[in-house]
Amino acid sequence: MTLTAVPRRSRLLPPLLACLAAMTAGHAHAGRPLLTDDASVNSQGQCQLEAWVDSASDARSHHLAPACGLIDGLELGFELIRVSPSEAQPQARGVGLKWAPDWATWQGWRFGLKAGTGSEKAADGHQWHQAVTGFSAIASLPLDEQWTLHLNLGRERNKLNQVSANNYGAALAWTPHERWLVFAEILGHSNTPATQAVGLRWWLLPDQLGLDVTTSRSNATPNCRAWGVGLGWYGLTF
Repeated sequence: MTLTAVPRRSRLLPPLLACLAAMTAGHAHAGRPLLTDDASVNSQGQCQLEAWVDSASDARSHHLAPACGLIDGLELGFELIRVSPSEAQPQARGVGLKWAPDWATWQGWRFGLKAGTGSEKAADGHQWHQAVTGFSAIASLPLDEQWTLHLNLGRERNKLNQVSANNYGAALAWTPHERWLVFAEILGHSNTPATQAVGLRWWLLPDQLGLDVTTSRSNATPNCRAWGVGLGWYGLTF
């Protein structure tokens, strides 16, 4: 779970790039295919590797996000991002920790906390600049054997624009079959319109190798819609 760096000059970006930036700016990476995080972590010595591409017409962002369990209940995650064309934020990276111990439960809910920081480097630059820091609380509730609710609530600080904002996320996930996951979610900040997303995952190997497709729409930019495709590999050991 890492934080995506916030573009420094989003108002000056071409519409397609501004649309793509609005889909990811400031949101904590949550583990594909959702943007809303869930209150679970990898066990000690277990890792995952996720890679995906988000596209809005001719603009694309490429993501690589490994995460590993350091000890039971504590996970360390990274994210590397490259956006093309290069007028947008061409490189970004983030690092974060998610804490979700087994005892953090109540009335069927499971709880967790996450914190992270993200930085970016301009297309013609050589230095990384810290762009955003944030933390959030996470809650997950299995409604039955097929439906699960995930809620996020937190706060982020955009260090480039010197602006702070509360953020939220809510997702409803449906598992009609052991090889399928379908979801819908809504995310937003206190100073920007909400983003809606839907998607599905097909497990090529149950709980080990998953292929997913997503689509999202941001109200921050007119006619802003993005599509994503990704692959997740889980249960790796070190």
